Amino acid sequence: MNVTFPNIEKQLDIIMLKLPNLNSLITFINAAQTGNFAKTAKALCITPAAVSQQIKLLESHVETLLFERSKQGVELTQAGHQYLYFANQAVESLQRGQASLDQLKPQSIFTLNTLPSVASLWLMPKVLLIMEKHPDLEIRVEASHSAVDFSLSRCDATISFGKQCASLNHDFLFQDDVHLVASPSLINGMAQGDLDALLEKPMIHIDWGDDNAFLPNWQDWLTVAGYQNRQPNKGPQFNLSSMAIDAAIQGKGLLLGQGLFIQNALRTGQLVSLSDITLSLRKAYYLTYPDRTKKKAGAMVLIEQLKNEES
Repeated sequence: MNVTFPNIEKQLDIIMLKLPNLNSLITFINAAQTGNFAKTAKALCITPAAVSQQIKLLESHVETLLFERSKQGVELTQAGHQYLYFANQAVESLQRGQASLDQLKPQSIFTLNTLPSVASLWLMPKVLLIMEKHPDLEIRVEASHSAVDFSLSRCDATISFGKQCASLNHDFLFQDDVHLVASPSLINGMAQGDLDALLEKPMIHIDWGDDNAFLPNWQDWLTVAGYQNRQPNKGPQFNLSSMAIDAAIQGKGLLLGQGLFIQNALRTGQLVSLSDITLSLRKAYYLTYPDRTKKKAGAMVLIEQLKNEES
């Protein structure tokens, strides 16, 4: 037996009929940004007459004047300002919806997101080595400070500092620590064990914003080294570990450098270790990915390679 709900169906039909034309909405949003129909036409690659027609169509639809016209251009009315908020919300919602569908489309390339310093100082050498050994794997690396929303992004995995959403998979990669290092040019022949003299040098500071609590700072290191009554020296400040390491290599100051990030600079002699005292970061790094990534061809092979220290 088929059950129908004619009143509900009729109401849905009425709601659908009341929705504005999407082209009119996009034209309206652009015109509100430019304040000029001619500039809007240029941006949308249509004629000024077409812009005017789309705006009139929308104004007719909502039965409200959205713009005040003048020789200088157009300006939103109070109703226009109010409607613009909802128009933006509608278009952004559709864009997010399309992005959520895009991430379901099959791709042969594996997209990996991580923090800029992790990408340049740890991940890239590893990825290049993996691709040499497995030429069938296609890998794209994206460097960003923004957290990945896997429901909207086509990204397959991210290397995160600490764990993220509990619904995601988290494979432990490494727990790093910081070491006191400097350029040979900065210490200029000073005894590497002479901390009293070395600690007179400028100190490079790293600001990780909300994650500062998880990164050992100079006061932490000085306390462990027995200099708890000493204040850290001033010096250059950076929000990226890679920039801080570059500054240290240039002899701009002492650095508490992350072990995995400075290993190449230590190996090549660009930096030297000044103390055996190390402090661990209060969070580990994880390879984080959604369940859908497990179904991707070659994905688990790549994940195991990333977790393998020798790759």
